[in-house]
Amino acid sequence: MTDTSLRDHFDHLVSDEPTMGVGLEPVVAAGRRMRRRRRTTHVIGALGTAALAATAIAVPLAAAQRHHAPTESLAVTPFAFAGAAQPTSASGGDLTAEQQRISDAIRQASPDGWTLDLGADRWDATLDVEATADDGVGPGRLMLSVATIPGNVQVHPCLDPEFKSGVSCTERTLADGSVLSMRGIVDWHGVQTIEVVLTHPDGTGVMAESGNFVIDWPLPASGTVMSASAKKDLVHASRPDPTYTTEQLARVIVAVNRATG
Repeated sequence: MTDTSLRDHFDHLVSDEPTMGVGLEPVVAAGRRMRRRRRTTHVIGALGTAALAATAIAVPLAAAQRHHAPTESLAVTPFAFAGAAQPTSASGGDLTAEQQRISDAIRQASPDGWTLDLGADRWDATLDVEATADDGVGPGRLMLSVATIPGNVQVHPCLDPEFKSGVSCTERTLADGSVLSMRGIVDWHGVQTIEVVLTHPDGTGVMAESGNFVIDWPLPASGTVMSASAKKDLVHASRPDPTYTTEQLARVIVAVNRATG
């Protein structure tokens, strides 16, 4: 499935049409595969391919950002990382051992009192999770992906103009040589996202995105008949801004990186 055909699937899905039966699962899976492939880079420091392509449902939003200048940016300042806390239990059964470690790391690195949905139905067969995080203002999207195949993640995504999207993008080199890349807020018609990537020198790493929107969950089953208004409501702004700040999301990334070795 190409980038264009994937966007066409979602443009068709959310277009103002009569009721229709939809099958989202293949499109979601294709979106995640495309996102991982588009992180791949063969020359360190070269401008990579379109790293802004978001997972699954968020693809149309990312595509639209290429044609609308962002309206807000966030200055990212250096910060120190705290030591890893002891894991706590995560809600939702049937997680694999590695998914449980990641879930625990996300919870321990997030501020106290937040509500996170990291249930088993939100994970795919790899280590990608489509979660939500609520700080009391309202739920927002938390997408996190662990890339374990060398070369699958850009070492310097801030050099990619599509990842940077015209807003602030700051890099920090960690003690082990990994690069922590922190991109500020991209705003498209009120839909906001921030993204943080931690890349090891071999091109493995952890990626996360926080947004001010949620995706209706669970996704409709294949063949479900949906009205035009229901299709439009699959993705909708749910709070004024992303739940995590860039600094908070970076702490989550570092904790997950520690938990996965």
